[in-house]
Amino acid sequence: MNLIQRYQPNLSWVNELDRFFDRSLFNPAPVAGPRESFQESDNAWILRLDLPGFSKEDIALTVTDSTLRLTAETPPQRPFGGKFERQWKLGNDIDPTAIAARLENGVLELTLAKRPEVVPQTTTIEIQ
Repeated sequence: MNLIQRYQPNLSWVNELDRFFDRSLFNPAPVAGPRESFQESDNAWILRLDLPGFSKEDIALTVTDSTLRLTAETPPQRPFGGKFERQWKLGNDIDPTAIAARLENGVLELTLAKRPEVVPQTTTIEIQ
């Protein structure tokens, strides 16, 4: 009978920790998408998206058939960021040719200008 047992510590938690850091730092998971908020003013909608880790070169914005499309992807050598795509259907009151975008401190701000409201005009026609 052997009364002396060899101590073998359970290192599974160390292995799990190693896997966690390998996944998060060197192989980041795809980004689910940024947090966004809308705000309306008299002449525009303001859309703000949190995009930490992205530069303006990483972001593409296009409008096709009244659909605003955002694609963002960081280069693989960057440890943070990722890749994602988001689309929004523009209402008839939005002028797709007058959309402005600005990226500052990891926040992308889109200004979606509203079309001027068409006010019906009445003209009186004289009968001769």
